[in-house]
Amino acid sequence: MLSRQLLGASHLARPVSYSYNVQDNDVHCSYGERCFMRGKRYRIGIDVGLNSVGLAAVEVSDENSPVRLLNAQSVIHDGGVDPQKNKEAITRKNMSGVARRTRRMRRRKRERLHKLDMLLGKFGYPVIEPESLDKPFEEWHVRAELATRYIEDDELRRESISIALRHMARHRGWRNPYRQVDSLISDNPYSKQYGELKEKAKAYNDDATAAEEESTPAQLVVAMLDAGYAEAPRLRWRTGSKKPDAEGYLPVRLMQEDNANELKQIFRVQRVPADEWKPLFRSVFYAVSPKGSAEQRVGQDPLAPGQARALKASLAFQEYRIANVITNLRIKDASAELRKLTVDEKQSIYDQLVSPSSEDITWSDLCDFLGFKRSQLKGVGSLTEDGEERISSRPPRLTSVQRIYESDNKIRKPLVAWWKSASDNEHEAMIRLLSNTVDIDQVREDVAYASAIEFIDGLDDDALTKLDSVDLPSGRAAYSVETLQKLTRQMLTTDDDLHEARKTLFNVTDSWRPPADPIGEPLGNPSVDRVLKNVNRYLMNCQQRWGNPVSVNIEHVRSSFSSVAFARKDKREYEKNNEKRSIFRSSLSKQLRANEQMEKVRESDLRRLEAIQRQNGQCLYCGRTITFHTCEMDHIVPRKGVGSTNTRTNFAAVCAECNRMKSNTPFAIWARSEDAQTRGVSLAGAKKRVAMFTFNPKSYAPREVKAFKQAVIARLQQTEDDAAIDNRSIESVAWMADELHRRIDWYFNAKQYMNSASIDDTEAETMKTTVSVFQGRVTASARRAAGIEGKIHFIGQQSKTRLDRRHHAVDASVITMMNTAAAQTLMERESLRESQRLIGLMPGERSWKEYPYEGTSRYESFHLWLDNMDVLLELLNDALDNDRIAVMQSQRYVLGNSIAHDATIHPLEKVPLGSAMSADLIRRASTPALWCALTRLPDYDEKEGLPEDSHREIRVHDTRYSADDEMGFFASQAAQIAVQEGSADIGSAIHHARVYQCWKTNAKGVRKYFYGMIRVFQTDLLRARHDDLFTVPLPPQSISMRYGEPRVVQALQSGNAQYLGSLVVGDEIEMDFSSLDVDGQIGEYLQFFSQFSGGNLAWKHWVVDGFFNQTQLRIRPRYLAAEGLAKAFSDDVVPDGVQKIVTKQGWLPPVNTASKTAVRIVRRNAFGEPRLSSAHHMPCSWQWKHE
Repeated sequence: MLSRQLLGASHLARPVSYSYNVQDNDVHCSYGERCFMRGKRYRIGIDVGLNSVGLAAVEVSDENSPVRLLNAQSVIHDGGVDPQKNKEAITRKNMSGVARRTRRMRRRKRERLHKLDMLLGKFGYPVIEPESLDKPFEEWHVRAELATRYIEDDELRRESISIALRHMARHRGWRNPYRQVDSLISDNPYSKQYGELKEKAKAYNDDATAAEEESTPAQLVVAMLDAGYAEAPRLRWRTGSKKPDAEGYLPVRLMQEDNANELKQIFRVQRVPADEWKPLFRSVFYAVSPKGSAEQRVGQDPLAPGQARALKASLAFQEYRIANVITNLRIKDASAELRKLTVDEKQSIYDQLVSPSSEDITWSDLCDFLGFKRSQLKGVGSLTEDGEERISSRPPRLTSVQRIYESDNKIRKPLVAWWKSASDNEHEAMIRLLSNTVDIDQVREDVAYASAIEFIDGLDDDALTKLDSVDLPSGRAAYSVETLQKLTRQMLTTDDDLHEARKTLFNVTDSWRPPADPIGEPLGNPSVDRVLKNVNRYLMNCQQRWGNPVSVNIEHVRSSFSSVAFARKDKREYEKNNEKRSIFRSSLSKQLRANEQMEKVRESDLRRLEAIQRQNGQCLYCGRTITFHTCEMDHIVPRKGVGSTNTRTNFAAVCAECNRMKSNTPFAIWARSEDAQTRGVSLAGAKKRVAMFTFNPKSYAPREVKAFKQAVIARLQQTEDDAAIDNRSIESVAWMADELHRRIDWYFNAKQYMNSASIDDTEAETMKTTVSVFQGRVTASARRAAGIEGKIHFIGQQSKTRLDRRHHAVDASVITMMNTAAAQTLMERESLRESQRLIGLMPGERSWKEYPYEGTSRYESFHLWLDNMDVLLELLNDALDNDRIAVMQSQRYVLGNSIAHDATIHPLEKVPLGSAMSADLIRRASTPALWCALTRLPDYDEKEGLPEDSHREIRVHDTRYSADDEMGFFASQAAQIAVQEGSADIGSAIHHARVYQCWKTNAKGVRKYFYGMIRVFQTDLLRARHDDLFTVPLPPQSISMRYGEPRVVQALQSGNAQYLGSLVVGDEIEMDFSSLDVDGQIGEYLQFFSQFSGGNLAWKHWVVDGFFNQTQLRIRPRYLAAEGLAKAFSDDVVPDGVQKIVTKQGWLPPVNTASKTAVRIVRRNAFGEPRLSSAHHMPCSWQWKHE
């Protein structure tokens, strides 16, 4: 039992009071002046994680020192993963896409069948419904007979043709979307799938029909059926099933040409005239092409309005991209000056890169081609001058051509042969067809597509399938094809780079840039789209409240701009490799303790022993024998400036003499010296020793061994020092980071980039918002250097911990104060730290902790930055202590949070209408109309249900049912809806829950209060999607009411309930336990966190994670992350109750129990401030009222 005193007022955080006006974001706060203040000088920090975004705004002085923490918050999101598919990391977009395509397919099928019925009626054919046929497999028999003999009876013939057409229209088979419907009218050979069916028919029944060459699919099926069967056989495969009985008579996928051949034979045998059968034939096989559906929504070229932006798969874009990258390269010649490539050099490289060869080309290959050393080529890894492209470690190629040359064997030879003979315009036409951006049926008369379409029409279905699998780059370029071609030509034939080419050709200003997409524009990756949405909303609101920021700094982890599924896969691979490395390192530690009598094994000791064993006990440079005690570790290639490249491939175990002689020189340079050669050192000898490297197979895979050896050889051959730590060492190189940078930069600084801008340089610099993107390690280094790690006031620990979700907001605050100089210094410190950790202090070298050393250029600026971080730490701790950093969660108020119902369809329980029915059975009526009809019968009793009555009759939707008719009921007690003549669970499709204060009145008129909820299922809100979903009335027959807690439902129906408010997954519940004695799991939880500073916040804020059943909530601590508990505390320290609440099922209090501690439901605005009213009809906070 936890005492009330333990949870008394002294342990509660100082409350913060707010006053609101009608505007959502116009707020007064007790800890400062009015927050809605325009014209603030402030900086914004954004910390992007895989499932989180940290956001912060810090007011700064004119000297950029922090003055006030305007706002800081952690936003948690689900990465777009469907809550019911979290284990598989399948996104809502994926799930909704499947459902949307299924609905669209069914809708189009209904429309197509309806049009066929209308056409049948027009030609005088009756419409025969399948339900009216009473013989087994009658439709197949009808089809087989129609294809075999002419039916003399006109009425019977027309009925049979109608049956066959409608059956075939429902089971048409598959057709490649490149095929036209009219291509089926001409003669086509049967497919190999038909061949499979024929072989199976022969195996079942080797009679004349099965053996005939031109038997139709229906004739073959009937031949198998005629062989006899004990039980009705399965004709079609059970999709996705691995059970033995899943196999059917028909192949997995019958082709449309097979059914089309049969239908043409039926029309021929039954003597149907062409003007009648061709429209019917086209109606049966009619299909809507999905290709080209987005063509009308393509953006316009900013340099040539009216022209559509080109495909990134187009050759025009890929040639432009190659030219743009080439013009941004620089050569360091003998004069040590950087120069541009000459026109001849650019064209020579361009010709190499546009060659169709699929062979790999490296920058080193291109340097050899031009006669330069790789070390002379500069610019790789940096952004092009206009910021549109980052020059990658691999030269750009004609990706579309390479994908075509690397296509499947089935299609490669004819496709490449066609490609070689086709013109450039025909190439572009083929690319547009393969990119699915145009509908082939819509461009058949366009002469530009004639050659490509002729090639496609000559392929069989297998080849067409392989052609459709050619994966070309997606997306659109910034410019049209014509503009791209002009720019490419200008860059290759003059000294102009892209910047100068645009000015020359299009007369744009010096600062002009192509428009960027809006910050919140979705990219199609659900995880990234949530980041964009949250960042966009925060920046818009900050600008509205305080004006434009001085800077926006963004920091992201490696996986933050990938999908959840990819990040999880990447994490699993990392953990797997890490586990292998850990086992190997443990074995090295045992060796050192046993052989070297070492008590404490350091990282440097492990690296040294590993290098010695890998090098077979030889000095990498001279080959002499070395041991653990006699060897030294050396950087093969030193770094210019401060620090070193501390990768394993740049470390070598060497003898002391070689290390002394080589000193701080690249190995390749030293190996040429007379002293080195006298000692027997040579590049060739070192490379031979690398070839003989020995690796532990449990630690390195064969491909990793090969890559490691190649990397070491590359280091041995390098003749120049590694470049000094600069912007490339601190900036993110992720494509999405560059894209986010462009979007934010354009939003705040677009006026300076537009052609009509008329501002001078001084004004532009004053107005400009600086946007920077930093690698995640920069922030980690900043926290350590500034001492934040050991002084921050998180729950449970005074260091960064993944337990307290507010660490995202703290990281965002830290990144607000980052600048390029400080980041570069931090990376230099990290490099020194790692180097000294691995090889120790070199003679005369000072500790990395003292860097930057007094008297150096960045000493003053770095210490000023440290002073600013001290101020920021005080601001952060004040905000943490006083609970002013919110943790929020993206919420979904619209319908459709997840799948509408589970995929499994259960059979209904069938009960004769006249039999006795319990109240529970009636509650499970399959439709609301059936429930209403049963509960309105005069002999219905709320508790007992209905007695047996052989004369009972009801009417449901104008259909009369008698006592012998069977009615459908849900077989399960779980909430369900009727689906496809069965039922499916909908427990995962709860939109919200409504909380009520209910009462019962005793004989003396005294009310006894209790609290309860009604879970509102999405299915009950479908007709009210344009109304207020949280207040729309729920009729008694609704699933929500029928599956609600009985006493709450009864209170509602009798008028003894007051609606308090709604709960949605993600809602924050503020709780107060100070007036209660609690035990059990929640008691253990409170007891555990009460021992830590700030522990009261661990039980003050909770978040709704779901609705466990009709009476219980599932809630979790708002500020605590499950993954952080194990890292913060060992398992033996954490009580079982704490484990269950934080990392397992959560706390599952009944609503009535939660009402004893719940203070209010907190809904927050974009700044994390409680929203008490809203001019825009947003859900607001509400007080959980007590008696």
